[in-house]
Amino acid sequence: MILFTVEKNWKKGIINQTGKEIIPYIYDHVYSFSEGLAQVIKDGKYGYIDKTGKEIAPCIYDSAQDFYEGLAYVKKDYKYGYIDKTGGEIAPCIYDSAQDFYEGLAWVAKGSRYGCIDKTGKEIIPFIYDAACEFCEGLAQVKKDGK
Repeated sequence: MILFTVEKNWKKGIINQTGKEIIPYIYDHVYSFSEGLAQVIKDGKYGYIDKTGKEIAPCIYDSAQDFYEGLAYVKKDYKYGYIDKTGGEIAPCIYDSAQDFYEGLAWVAKGSRYGCIDKTGKEIIPFIYDAACEFCEGLAQVKKDGK
């Protein structure tokens, strides 16, 4: 099914290729679908909907990202956390920075130090790095003490 984002009275919704309204015109913005879900903005806050228009995660976040490996990072009150595709919180919004999941792991920061969490939110690698890049084939580039 092909879906189109459309605007009516300054609000956005989604119609299908026959013109049937799939998602009502209630959002300030509707982003492209990623892993079956789309970010939406309503009253300045982000949330997620599925292709039927069902709200999966309420519009309570300051920002939101696409899903990767079934998880997305969101920002609330200046901190980052992760939700799954049911809208459930996997890691609370306690991190100062966050990255997408790659190979089941994601780098997050507390203050200026990076560590790594798994898909359950468990901290796997301690917060000892100055910088870190995503995992690729089981390895990640990191920076510690300027090296």
